Amino acid sequence: MTEGLDGLDRAARAAIAASDWNAAGDAFEAIAGQVPGNSRPWYSLGLARSRSEDTARAVPALRRCLLLHPTHAGAWGLLGTVSEHQAGYLRGAVLPDASVGTLKIAAALRQEAGDARGAVVLLDRVLAQEPDDIECLINRAMALIEVGRKSVALDDLDRALRLDPSDTRARWSRGWIRLGRRDWSGGDDYAARWLDPEPDSRQRLFSPPLWTGTPVSGGPLLLWGQFGVGDEILFATLVAEARHRANAPVVLEADPRLVGLFGRSLTGVTVVPRMDPADSRIAAAAPTAQSSTARLPGVLPRDAVLAPGAPAMLVADPARVAHWREQFAALGPGPHIGLAWRSGNRRTASRKSIALAALAPVLRASQGTWISLQYDPDPEETAEVAASRRPVPFDNPAADIRDDLDELAAQIAALDAVVTISGTNAHLAGALGVPGLVLMQRDPLWFWFEDGETVPWYPSLTVLRQRGTAWDAVIAEAARRIATL
Repeated sequence: MTEGLDGLDRAARAAIAASDWNAAGDAFEAIAGQVPGNSRPWYSLGLARSRSEDTARAVPALRRCLLLHPTHAGAWGLLGTVSEHQAGYLRGAVLPDASVGTLKIAAALRQEAGDARGAVVLLDRVLAQEPDDIECLINRAMALIEVGRKSVALDDLDRALRLDPSDTRARWSRGWIRLGRRDWSGGDDYAARWLDPEPDSRQRLFSPPLWTGTPVSGGPLLLWGQFGVGDEILFATLVAEARHRANAPVVLEADPRLVGLFGRSLTGVTVVPRMDPADSRIAAAAPTAQSSTARLPGVLPRDAVLAPGAPAMLVADPARVAHWREQFAALGPGPHIGLAWRSGNRRTASRKSIALAALAPVLRASQGTWISLQYDPDPEETAEVAASRRPVPFDNPAADIRDDLDELAAQIAALDAVVTISGTNAHLAGALGVPGLVLMQRDPLWFWFEDGETVPWYPSLTVLRQRGTAWDAVIAEAARRIATL
């Protein structure tokens, strides 16, 4: 990066910290003018203009970002008129003479909608015309990962890195695959993502350098959550080890829904809510190093990350746990088992979710009481299953288990076991040390790994893995295990 770009980047960061989005937009516009082939400043420009309510200038910047990086979810989310464009791109991609740009954007739409196979078909057409398109190689690799063709995905990523060895997105994707195979040689590649963070990453909001995994002095270590609630819970299991390695106090910025739970559970860690602008306690603490918690597996030693049999990390509110034990006992005899079966993630729901009716063998396997942990159940589905004389769990008696995660944690801690697809319920059960069966889709996120019934961060969980596309064998095995509870 040139000195001019360095100065503009500092100016943009200072403007964001001050919530001066007009000034931030001006800085990003200057950066985009100097590196017009880089999607990041175009997204930052669109973000800044949208925050300053300058829609007329935000939309062209976001469109430019999407032409350079068609799978940029943030840009699609900001582009308020995206729904007007989707149908046109998808129709255009069907034509034999569709442009490369149309094919790329249509592929991104397919993948975001959960149709990774359709995305691969479209990206194949792009690469037939432009075999050295690095962005397309990486996008196809990500789609191939979702359909279980990881070896082919590695070929795409290796090719992309031969064309540009410094591409951090390709390195991160390659590290993702290797870590998912329990191959810790992928740690450095995985950590590369944070060498060139997204423009709206929290990393750019804070000034301290990236933590190297060694002791820090002069101030605390700042850690911040990333990627979603489940990921934040998982990687919070490594915060204590990070504090030990840093030999310094830790300030952890987390999803506001997790602040109470983390604050109760993480000894010696100051937990603050993620907000914009950042909580003033962060600046007051004057941290000397920073890291995303999701980066910790690539920074901490392998043996520390994968240490088996770690104790439960989270501590639920004891009074609420006692309350829910009484409530569940009033519903019926034990064991009391929680159940979650559907994902609300648009991109992954079709692969992760299981129909409630299909889980009848599992519910029939126990004479205990089943309680729904499904945060947004479909009442029509539940009524239909009940009408067919198949068992259904009790409706959850809590007022809110989607946003009140402290209450959900208390419920899970009050249960004897949990049966769930991969998601927040699985992470909470594992971090609380509650026994659980995780009904795992064929191609999970890397931290669930590709094989084995156990994962190091959650020793109380047993992972039952889907082979192929059917759930029958997983459901039969879950029923057998539940029968012995």
